[in-house]
Amino acid sequence: MHRGLIVSNTVYSRVGDNLYMLQYRDYETKYFEGLWHIPEGVTYNSFILETREGLVVFDTWKRSLRGLFIEEFSKHFDVRDVKYLVVHHMEPDHSGSIPYLLASNPEVTVLGHVLSKGMIESFYQVKPRFQPVKDGEVLQLGGFRLRFLHTPWLHWPETIMTYVEEEEALLTCDAFGSYGVPSRIFHDELSVEEKERFSRYMVKYFANIIGHFREWVVKNIEKISQQNLKISAILPAHGVLYRGDSVREVVEKYRSLGAGETVPGKTVIAYTSMYGFVSEVVDDAVSLLDKYGIKPLVYGFTDRERADFSELVADAYQAENLIIATATYEARTFPLMKEVVELIIEKTPVNKNVLVIALYGWGGKAGAELEELLTKNGFRKREVIEFRAGQRENVRKELEDRMPRLLGRR
Repeated sequence: MHRGLIVSNTVYSRVGDNLYMLQYRDYETKYFEGLWHIPEGVTYNSFILETREGLVVFDTWKRSLRGLFIEEFSKHFDVRDVKYLVVHHMEPDHSGSIPYLLASNPEVTVLGHVLSKGMIESFYQVKPRFQPVKDGEVLQLGGFRLRFLHTPWLHWPETIMTYVEEEEALLTCDAFGSYGVPSRIFHDELSVEEKERFSRYMVKYFANIIGHFREWVVKNIEKISQQNLKISAILPAHGVLYRGDSVREVVEKYRSLGAGETVPGKTVIAYTSMYGFVSEVVDDAVSLLDKYGIKPLVYGFTDRERADFSELVADAYQAENLIIATATYEARTFPLMKEVVELIIEKTPVNKNVLVIALYGWGGKAGAELEELLTKNGFRKREVIEFRAGQRENVRKELEDRMPRLLGRR
């Protein structure tokens, strides 16, 4: 078992009696999927099971690391001993090294969802020796039983998981994953402070990546629980690993996220301001919320600042109250606010109290546009305030009247 602080970009560690991990710690990627800002970094975790009949590799590293993956793998194992490659998910941050592995050992049989075969051939222009696995199918190999579970839409349609019975380990790929580069391998080895950070990284990852498919999280957790598996370790392909008591904790957290549960009182303000009028209104809203004992999380898009979309979506995901304050641009919703609202709609639950504040100069439809967009997408608890810029006192009075309703205080 790995001990001590981790300082290398590549980590080889024993994570079970016969189960190992090859991890790449990615500090170079600034925008995950080209969209989500991740200054905290991310890891790619590949797992290897050593059996009497050969090695089983579970997932690989991203495409740009394919050469390094084989190089690091060969330091610890003989690639000629690989009998199976299990593909849990075909997104290229996990499948990207497949061509190099197959080129190094053409005898490898690839196991995965039936849809994965066509993706491998299309993505990488190779024709693997492929064997589809059915939901619940068991492979017996060298004293081990591998049970494959179809877990669709976590977060692609071909996603599967593997339960290694003798290790009591569930390999989950993106599910239960997180951003961040942990100082140690397992969650129970982290300090209290680092556990709190990784709790946040999981919420952020979930909101950014899994949020759209949250209903499938609950369905698949229920499906796994019905298998009555003894799970002593959950091994995701991103972030920290879980074992012992941490397993129950992370499953409950994931279930809560999938159910879209809000944090009572959590309030997020997202705003755009071109010339300061909206910023003044936001200041008034913050002061008013303070009277109710609420300190909102404020994300601004102005001529001096650009909030982080990734963090905004993460906080909006669990928010009970959401205030959207926007300038009007050419009589329509300010473009950045339109993008923010569409991301919130796409990635977060609709069970929020939403207040829209739209300020215009000579005219506009921003408030009506956003209300229509929110209504069409299932946001039922909403209030809209529209005012001409410069009417700060009127807006403040309106906020004083509407805020108690928004917060459910009367």
